[in-house]
Order: sequence, then C-alpha cells, then structure tokens
Amino acid sequence: MEVVLYEFGFDYVKVLGFLPILMVGLAFFFAEKLIGNAHTSSTISTNLSTEISPKIFKITTRCIGGFCAVVFVIFFALYISEYNAYKDMLETDSVSTVQGYVENYSQLPSDGKGTENFEINGVCFAYNDADRTSGYKKTADRGGVITHNGQHLIIKYVTREDGENIILYIAEIE
Repeated sequence: MEVVLYEFGFDYVKVLGFLPILMVGLAFFFAEKLIGNAHTSSTISTNLSTEISPKIFKITTRCIGGFCAVVFVIFFALYISEYNAYKDMLETDSVSTVQGYVENYSQLPSDGKGTENFEINGVCFAYNDADRTSGYKKTADRGGVITHNGQHLIIKYVTREDGENIILYIAEIE
C-alpha cells in the first residue's frame, strides 16, 4: 500500500517572501505623501543637512519605487512559471521516478548550516529549509517526512541543469 507523504503544490510562504520588495517599492513611490507634502516648500531637507529639490526627489523616489515593482513582478512571474512547469511535469508523469529504501541518510547538522541528504538506488537528494528552490525541502527536525535509513519510498523528481534533484512527490510503501 502506498501512502502519499508529500506532493508538490503552490508555496504561499515563498510568494509572501516577495512582498517586502513590493512594500519597499510602494514606500518609495509614495514617499512624498509619506513624509509630508513636498510642494509646500521649495526644498526637502534630509538628515545629512543637504537639500534636494522636490522635482528631483519625486523623480528619484518614483524611479526606485517603479524599479522595486518591476523586480516584484519579475520574481512573481518566474515563480508562477516554475510552479506551472513542475505541476505540468508531475501531472503528465514527465518526471523521473525512483523506488527503494533510503540509504546514507544524513540529517541537517544542529547548527542548521548545510543540507540534509540521502540516496535511493544511487540517486542523491539534498535539501535545506532555507533553500529558495521549489519542491520538497522540509528537514526532519522541522517535521519532514524523511527521517531515517530504511524507509521504503517512491520519489518523483526532476533534475535541474545544475544536477540538483528537485523532489515533487514522496510516497511511503507499507
């Protein structure tokens, strides 16, 4: 009998990680309104005892705000593209599959630096909670499903161009 332990899905936490870029961009874009109406004076004083004309201040902050918004849109679009590609691969079974027992399991070091890794039939997998890639990356000490040698698993994965195996599906065979 096969029990599904993990299946690739939309990572809302990762998307929330993009929001600070957007928030900074909005803060810059609306900086004039946030610090007060710059049109009431001919210059804006900064804490460095220099003066900036309101027009230059407005152009600069709007450019920085616009740049941050564009970066947010690019990151979000890349994530959605990657998500759709991996989801399609999984649904059409265009992924590699390995079945066997977990071997050479190595838990994430207690300092949190490095990776947790294991092998199944010679296929190596390595991941860390802090890793920004998609796919399975939950270490055992944070509630991950791969915890020891000898687990009988089916893993569906894709191999990136850099050789890293991204886990999209884990099932345990009982």
